[in-house]
Amino acid sequence: MKSILASFWLLALSVAAVAQSASPRKVAAYWQQQVNYSIDVTLDDKQHVLTGREELVYTNNSPDALPFIWFHLWPNAYRDNSTAFARQQLRNGSREFQFATPQQRGYIDQLDFRVDGQPARLEFDAENPDMAKLVLPQRLAPGASITITTPFRVKIPDSFSRFGHVEQSYQITQWYPKPAVYDRKGWHAMPYLDQGEFYSEFGTFDVRITLPANYTVGATGVLQNPEEQQRLNQLATASAAKKSKADFGSDLSFPLSAPDTKTLRYVQDRVHDFAWFADKRFNVLKSGVTLPSGRQVDTWVLFTNKDAEKWLKGIQDVDSAVVYYSRWVGEYPYSAATAVDGALSAGSGMEYPMVTVTQPSAIVHEVGHNWFYGILASNERDFPWMDEGTNSYIENRIAERSGGNGGLLGLPTKGAAARALTLDGLPNAALNAIPYQAVASRALDQPVSNFTSADYGKLNYGIIVYSKTASLLNYLAGYLGQEKFDAAMHAYFEQWQFRHPYPEDMQAVFEETTGQKLGWFFQDMLNGQHRYNAVLSKSKVEKGQRKVLVRNDSPAPFPFPVATLDAQGNVLETKWTPPFARTDEEDDAILWFRNENVAAIVADPAYVTPQLNRRDDRLKTTGSLRPLEPIRLRPLLSPERWDQAAINWLPVIGANTSDKFMLGAAFYNSLLNVKKFSYLAMPMYSFSRNELNGIGVLNLNILPERVTRRAVAGVLVQRFERYRKVEPSLTLSFPHSAFHMPQHTVKLANTAIEDQDQGTTSSIQSLEYGLQAGNALYKWQVKGEFNFLTPDLADDDVRAAAALLRVEANYQRYYSPKKSFSVRVFGGSFLNKNNDAPFYIGLSGSPDYRRQTMFLDRQQISPSLAAQQHQFDNRDGAFKAFLPVASRRWLTTVNLQADLPVTPLGVFIDFGMTKEENILAAGRDPQRAYYDAGLSLPLFSKLLSFYLPIAGSQYANGLPSGRKDFTDQIRFVLRLDQLSPFRLLDEQLGQ
Repeated sequence: MKSILASFWLLALSVAAVAQSASPRKVAAYWQQQVNYSIDVTLDDKQHVLTGREELVYTNNSPDALPFIWFHLWPNAYRDNSTAFARQQLRNGSREFQFATPQQRGYIDQLDFRVDGQPARLEFDAENPDMAKLVLPQRLAPGASITITTPFRVKIPDSFSRFGHVEQSYQITQWYPKPAVYDRKGWHAMPYLDQGEFYSEFGTFDVRITLPANYTVGATGVLQNPEEQQRLNQLATASAAKKSKADFGSDLSFPLSAPDTKTLRYVQDRVHDFAWFADKRFNVLKSGVTLPSGRQVDTWVLFTNKDAEKWLKGIQDVDSAVVYYSRWVGEYPYSAATAVDGALSAGSGMEYPMVTVTQPSAIVHEVGHNWFYGILASNERDFPWMDEGTNSYIENRIAERSGGNGGLLGLPTKGAAARALTLDGLPNAALNAIPYQAVASRALDQPVSNFTSADYGKLNYGIIVYSKTASLLNYLAGYLGQEKFDAAMHAYFEQWQFRHPYPEDMQAVFEETTGQKLGWFFQDMLNGQHRYNAVLSKSKVEKGQRKVLVRNDSPAPFPFPVATLDAQGNVLETKWTPPFARTDEEDDAILWFRNENVAAIVADPAYVTPQLNRRDDRLKTTGSLRPLEPIRLRPLLSPERWDQAAINWLPVIGANTSDKFMLGAAFYNSLLNVKKFSYLAMPMYSFSRNELNGIGVLNLNILPERVTRRAVAGVLVQRFERYRKVEPSLTLSFPHSAFHMPQHTVKLANTAIEDQDQGTTSSIQSLEYGLQAGNALYKWQVKGEFNFLTPDLADDDVRAAAALLRVEANYQRYYSPKKSFSVRVFGGSFLNKNNDAPFYIGLSGSPDYRRQTMFLDRQQISPSLAAQQHQFDNRDGAFKAFLPVASRRWLTTVNLQADLPVTPLGVFIDFGMTKEENILAAGRDPQRAYYDAGLSLPLFSKLLSFYLPIAGSQYANGLPSGRKDFTDQIRFVLRLDQLSPFRLLDEQLGQ
């Protein structure tokens, strides 16, 4: 199944002829179980229910006597919100299943297991209702077989993942009781997951499906009904006569189901799963390919009128996949391959033996899973890279051979757009590395291996498992040579087809075939998350040859390619270092090249190595200095290149009541791949004041190997509204894992503010701590901030200094898929009781001493935009109404908000208390308790929120005395920081 910035899935594993395709040395040590199925099932398309009976013969080829067999009852994953599937949906940001109605959910029941005719007890797992242990009446001896039978009924859920229906379009997958795999590493019982696929035993299937006669079905196995075969051929002939979308039309309505039914029979051996897809609207196309052995394979696509023009090409993609996977991996062993158009809420496609449900763009990938998951049936749940990543590598090769460019992201590599983004001339290998570089440079990467599917972040499941693995296999092929790599892949296929390989098995085959030790790849590189970097340290001529020294600055060994170029940039020679590590200066690798016509030496010109930094990848042939290249300005973003230097830019505009309209540009070097030293320069010219304002940031990005995930030491310089701000800081993020536990942030900062209009300078030393966690249903956050505030650095009298502690806790919970309520509790206190200090805590928002908020009218010039009175920052007391109340002692508030059903409006209520009288509005009667209440209107994903107080302490009698009294109290929060592309990318990648 394919998807890079989203979610993905699979099935897998196997058993069958143990002696088949195995060397004598392996046969003695290897065994696997065999499961042969006979299933009858009937579809009720009015109630969306399957009723069936299953008989399976389970053969114990293990050396152990088995007292029980674990069964997967995966339809129960859709039963309620307590399942592992439901919990993972929330973790990955989806609330759809959480708020599903009972009619939308699914389950399996009416089970009555018998073993060789004797009743057998089913013990459900205490935490996972989709797993159960079948306790056998007698132990199953090694080499013995038993017959297990049970009826079953399945309520088909709506389409929340792989198994489900959209009206009368059915995706019937993981639908029958299925034994878990028992192999040399024990039982592999697992709950159903959306992110995380499967492991199943090989065997034979004889399945009979009864349903209304006008359904068209795509399924695993060989169809045994001659009349249905003839019907499919007739549908294929009719579809082949149509050449465009207009020929198919746009009707997607469901015809009435036929009153009569038909029973379709499918038979297949050497597979480990059975899936079927049924729709009354399917168009059909048929083709076929001839394999090198001369065997003919039929290819099919079944699709609705939606995207019909793409599916016309889809049949060619099925053909291409069967041909090239057979050529580069091993010959396809089955008689047919089918791609089906269907509803799917689990990525862009999902594969099953001989059939896949997919989008047209993912056909090659999904059909390719017949090899990596289907035939080479690895444990996808524990080692997803063995199917997804390896399959993506072959898919990429097919795309390149077919003229596809742009890599997995589909970026342009030719034309004006490519030149503007500095993508012109880049190979797919460089583009495919961009997602990995984006997460790794932010310390968000994870190892390829030794992580289960569920351990990856939502986007990392695609970025690491699919994309990074494919790139690393391309790197291995470059090192070994394509011919040796392909020979190793064929040997792997021949030895492990229809079996259950583990990573160590793949490594053993590759080492035996190539004659090389590859632990540096299969152990260090796949199991770790080292940041690799090799540097061309020296180049000189000795005895008429060019001698190049290569330094490994990485914590692990790896081989590295180096090439010589002529004056036109053409590659003359490419040579690889052996895998090497560096412990001292004597450990540089040495490569020798011919010296004729050499103008430059380049490290990894084809971009196959997993490096983050490529700016030191080129040497001149005279001396050891790096060549100076012209720096190019490029809009938005640009990838890391060894042959071009670029500065990215974006136009920016701004305005406030003091500076008026401002126009400028942001220049930066690290939107995608965060550099060790990153910068942002954003000059903005104020036409009213004829002054240059703006923001400047310089950061040192540190990525420790342990404990702290990321450390950023930087300095921020900011000038607006006649003030200057300079703030050096250090920010630490931990723990080292970014995805499976609460996240901590610690920030130290020293902020200096110079107000040019008032001629004052203040200094604020800050220590901030943040802790946050949650999922799609709820989020909670705790923040604490200690400030030591000094009003004027030139004044030696420190009595006016203040020590301020603020703490707040936030909790947000959704009560429907798009509506939530939140509770915020705030407390702030000055630790030194100094009434002379010009600092305070605000009830209706923070005074923003550190200039953290972009106010439109900080100087309170405008009658409708004035900071604090009209625009506020939702910090400190965070009252939505404006009360000129502040404290130099302590202040505490409780802030409640809730979205209203149906309408976009929300409601809020705030309660607050403070120790002393009002210090901002002289003459107002002092009081200690305050409240407000009203309506809120969030706009543009809460980028802008308006608050309309309708009651509270701000009104003389608790209510507005007139329209003006009400409209004068309308306030807003403007979160311009949410528009930062740096912040948006960091947040998205951190999911």
